[in-house]
Amino acid sequence: MSCDDHEVYCGCFVGFGIKSLLLVVVCCLVLNLTLIDLPGMTKVPVGDQPPDIEIQIRGMLLEFISKDNCLILAITPANSDLANSDALKISKEVDPQGSLMV
Repeated sequence: MSCDDHEVYCGCFVGFGIKSLLLVVVCCLVLNLTLIDLPGMTKVPVGDQPPDIEIQIRGMLLEFISKDNCLILAITPANSDLANSDALKISKEVDPQGSLMV
């Protein structure tokens, strides 16, 4: 995807779009697995991002991680306190026992 393509999907300086881009890799030597790289939780809109970007991203995250066949890989920076991790917070909302989290 070029920068021009990105602007068509997301706009200028947005860095986020709610349309999914799917990359399928097929190999007969491994199990079928779909990896989805979701955006991080954004609190403050930057550039021409919509004012409700936090709500949009939260909805997008919940749409994907609420599926029954989903394993959640919640990434938190090493220099952050886990008690304040937005990724772990939203993951625990969907999976309180932590059985789907890696």
